[in-house]
Amino acid sequence: MSTGNLIRWSGLISLLAGILFALAAFIHPAGETLADFLSPNWVTAHLLGWVSLILMQLGLMGLYARQVEKTGWLGLVGFILAFIGTAFGGAIQFMSGTVIPLVAAEAAAIFDQARTAATFALPLLPLGFGLGYLLFGIGTMRASVLPRWSGLLMSIGVSFLSSRYSHRKSPFLAARCRM
Repeated sequence: MSTGNLIRWSGLISLLAGILFALAAFIHPAGETLADFLSPNWVTAHLLGWVSLILMQLGLMGLYARQVEKTGWLGLVGFILAFIGTAFGGAIQFMSGTVIPLVAAEAAAIFDQARTAATFALPLLPLGFGLGYLLFGIGTMRASVLPRWSGLLMSIGVSFLSSRYSHRKSPFLAARCRM
């Protein structure tokens, strides 16, 4: 398969990732209580979110490969941070869709402790996901390989997502951003 075909496929994968990400957000239960963690939609929403983040990483690689020669250090740093942040978000989605519901069902007494993220992990998602996509979006606009609006949408989208979930009070939820 040629490089051009791989880059085109990564674009389609990115579209699918976005659709699955939106679907996961749409079916996600409204709350974050023990009952919400035990609802069937909780697991489905988080596993869809996990799959969407894996697909986002594949799409991100194609976006970077398409413009690698022109994005410079800003694009590289943005790509690395975004890739790591997306991987971390995927790990959180997987834990939230598999392990945490089991703890909620079998050991409700330790449920709140199981939801609390380690202190060192709290900055990983905002720095990786938030700052990474912001820098990658700016690098995409500066490279002018892809339409400038694509980088602008990337930067605006991650800013919206970050501001939408920055009000969470629980350390686990602040790190998780309910992707």
